[in-house]
Amino acid sequence: MSQSHAAIELLLVPAGRQLNFVKEPLKIIDVCRRVGGELAPWEIVAHNARSPFVDTKAFPADTVVEYYVQHLNQHGEETARSNVVRTTLP
Repeated sequence: MSQSHAAIELLLVPAGRQLNFVKEPLKIIDVCRRVGGELAPWEIVAHNARSPFVDTKAFPADTVVEYYVQHLNQHGEETARSNVVRTTLP
């Protein structure tokens, strides 16, 4: 499984947090989010997502939100995972 070629970018936009990533043909992308730091659990917030993906869920100011995307093949097996991106909400 490759860890490095599946980079994502996080931007703050008026609608929320925008994730930009490359989706290869025939791949499924799951967007995973963790809220509140390293002890919080990861959750899948979008299955078979397209880029750009905008997370519009509201959180209080100063909340740490982190994301990564996992690339799955047609059988649901993970083939790559992106870097983790994070922001502290204004």
